[in-house]
Amino acid sequence: MAAGARVIATAAPEDFDWCRRCGAHLLIDYHDQAALPALLHQAAPEGIDLWWDNSGRHDLDLAVPLLTRGGRIIALAGMAARPVLPIGALYTRDASIRGFVISNASTADLAEAAAVINDLLATNQLISRINGTYPLTAAAQAHRQMQAGVKGRILVASDPDPG
Repeated sequence: MAAGARVIATAAPEDFDWCRRCGAHLLIDYHDQAALPALLHQAAPEGIDLWWDNSGRHDLDLAVPLLTRGGRIIALAGMAARPVLPIGALYTRDASIRGFVISNASTADLAEAAAVINDLLATNQLISRINGTYPLTAAAQAHRQMQAGVKGRILVASDPDPG
């Protein structure tokens, strides 16, 4: 991983290869919710420094007890979520929960992120899962693909100039 982190990812088994290509060191099938806390604790017995939740489920009863002292949770999704907050476990670890949404970033933050992304793209270190690319004239077809629940991104590009 470019940032030097040891990444433990939970995913469906069919996504394990994708997660490995993205830099995950250890993968855990999240389907067995009863076993998940023990598997995560076994994977990181010293605790987890950063829990990045982009699922929108916000299972804080699972995440908070697994954090190290000073650990952080980053929440990226779930505008309507109202999770239970295990306050005792949170404050006795000096832990915190932070929200993140890209539209709150400053121009300087976006420029810095763009420079990092451009460097990663230039060195083929940034990968994406693109399911399909469609011309603008096929936007309805692209939308149907999205509604079908495909994995990966759908790209819609402007139609090439006929001249």
